[in-house]
Amino acid sequence: MPCCDNTHNSSLQPNSVSEDCIIAYKIFDQCRKQICLTPCILGPARCARNNAQCSEIIQEGDVIVPPINAASVSLDDLTLCRILITKKKENPFRTGYWDVEIKFVFNYTLTFRDSECEFITCCHATSIYTLRMTLFGSIGSETAMATDLVNTAGINTSSGPFVSVEAKAAGLAAELKLTPRCNCSCDCDDNITEVPTAVCVTIGLFAIVRLFRPVNMVVRNFGCCVPEECTGAEAATNVCDFFNSLTFPSDMFCPPTLSDIQGKNTSNSNGCNCGCE
Repeated sequence: MPCCDNTHNSSLQPNSVSEDCIIAYKIFDQCRKQICLTPCILGPARCARNNAQCSEIIQEGDVIVPPINAASVSLDDLTLCRILITKKKENPFRTGYWDVEIKFVFNYTLTFRDSECEFITCCHATSIYTLRMTLFGSIGSETAMATDLVNTAGINTSSGPFVSVEAKAAGLAAELKLTPRCNCSCDCDDNITEVPTAVCVTIGLFAIVRLFRPVNMVVRNFGCCVPEECTGAEAATNVCDFFNSLTFPSDMFCPPTLSDIQGKNTSNSNGCNCGCE
């Protein structure tokens, strides 16, 4: 008799619904950030201490001074090198809320050209952006947790929620900062020229920040959700107007399920049923 004879498994329905107790990472609060990082936010481009890869200890180098004959600069090969969660602390005024601080480290190449568009030189540069926000992470007593699911050093004891950050960056613009300079020691009124003294870059950043805790729960899956915008976004101008007008790339943070890939999910084109844009 075939071992897979369906006549002996008539009680198993292919689309039956069951309630299972699982260990899940429950998201208590989350938000998304779409921000155009202008030179006023990032400051001047600085030398990267480690050209090959990000340093374990993030340290910005000196401000990059362009060649004296540089007429233009381009931003190439930008990567979001590291995301550092530098602070997670209970908010002293709101019960269950947590203050979170996140540093985004960008590495990129600056290419300098003269007035004839001839290549002069290039250098590796870095910029750092610090994002601060307050999210609800619930409350809990200090508990000790150990698991061999991930590599951990001993027992982890913490009463706070875990922080998850996903992000994508794009280089938008780079320009030379020009400073007036006198060409001689005599009367400078008629001998002032502008020379490049720094590089200003603009970077577009998409990010999602979540506070979550491991819990026992029963769930039903209705697809992916993209959170609301983070509050307190900085105002942007010029090239940032275009970036801020872009639709948030929900699909980038919403991996498709098997049914999505096979085209079986027709309820929503991007598999999201809870406010995805």
